[in-house]
Amino acid sequence: MVSIGLFIIIYFFICNWIQIYYLFGNLIKPKVRLKIVNGKGLAEKLHKKTGLNLTIKSMPEENKMIGFMVSTKPFPPVMIFSEKLYTSLNQDEFEWVALHESGHYLMWHNLKLILMQFCILILGLMFLNINNSLLIITPLIAFLLGFIYIKLAIILEYQADYFAVTNMDNPKGMITGNIKMSKVNQKLMGGNSFLQGLIIAVSPEERIRMAEEEIKRRKKIER
Repeated sequence: MVSIGLFIIIYFFICNWIQIYYLFGNLIKPKVRLKIVNGKGLAEKLHKKTGLNLTIKSMPEENKMIGFMVSTKPFPPVMIFSEKLYTSLNQDEFEWVALHESGHYLMWHNLKLILMQFCILILGLMFLNINNSLLIITPLIAFLLGFIYIKLAIILEYQADYFAVTNMDNPKGMITGNIKMSKVNQKLMGGNSFLQGLIIAVSPEERIRMAEEEIKRRKKIER
């Protein structure tokens, strides 16, 4: 029973460590208040593009540029960004991250991720139940299943990035935004290949490539 409990804790931590550390870690700090922000004047434009009445909030995280869509349908869309991200990006760059998070909401990604986590967990528990001799290595199995979940979840990140880059006014904002984020989030998004492998995100280099391809596509259409 202890081994199964340890398996569940390790598995869920591997799957959600970014949210645990950076989202909940900031929200539980004493006297922390989320501020509702105007989305750099993009609220009306985003509504026309997505049909969503977005609530955009910032949290007092001054070291990392991070953002989360914290709700799913049928609840109203709420996205939370770090103060560092909100104050560092210009309008085009912020449109990219806001459309990215909107894409998660429109495509039911948070609900899909929850279901995916529990399906993999159940499969893992069934596997351990059948192979009792493997209980001694439950931490390793939990880590491996969490790693598999992360790699599957990145598919949804590609979908959200594709939604953003094809709907934003200026795809160059996705390029410059990722350059800024890769510098600020250097420990998360580059340099540490092990840590990078545990992040549910498309790499900055791949996002820049997507934006460059979208710019080329639009230029061909204009000809």
